Amino acid sequence: MARPRVVDTLEFAKNTRRTFTKKEPTEMREYGFSWPTRFQHVGDSLAVAYASDKWKKDGDFELYKHLAESPNRAYCVPRFLSPYGGSGEYPVYGGAVSLEGVTMPKHIAILGYFEEADLRLHVGEDDDGPFLGEGDEGVVRVLIKHALLAGGLMNGDTPFLVVYSEPRGSDKGGVHMIITGDELDIEADGIVG
Repeated sequence: MARPRVVDTLEFAKNTRRTFTKKEPTEMREYGFSWPTRFQHVGDSLAVAYASDKWKKDGDFELYKHLAESPNRAYCVPRFLSPYGGSGEYPVYGGAVSLEGVTMPKHIAILGYFEEADLRLHVGEDDDGPFLGEGDEGVVRVLIKHALLAGGLMNGDTPFLVVYSEPRGSDKGGVHMIITGDELDIEADGIVG
């Protein structure tokens, strides 16, 4: 399967980090992953929590939680979602989305340490495609140890969030999830949309 096309987005990443933290970026590092060739649209993102030292002195982390203000879609790598502390996987509905021909960033702006995401998963599928649960049906809390939350630019004009982990020991790390939305953005006030 063809991979996405990766383009230089260094200035976007530096500007995003500068805007988000109100500080000059102090380091650049290579992320140790390649963009997956496909994701699965698993449902909607309701909230994302992260620890960041934005607006504080370096190393003084505070927990923030962005509650989605508009529909935000959650895409996960296949077979990623599984119940916390359990075995197996959540039953996940939703089609595969190929990144073939999609422009993905070579550079991303680290926003903080990922704490959790609250997702509303598709709970079934009919002739019209996958559908979301109602009320609390299909709502799950996603936890990932040692993950980071970053922001990037897809197709040159679409801001998105990416949850990934760097290689640690036998864990090769990589991208776990991306979150997109028509109004999603990263601004001086934080994550909006």
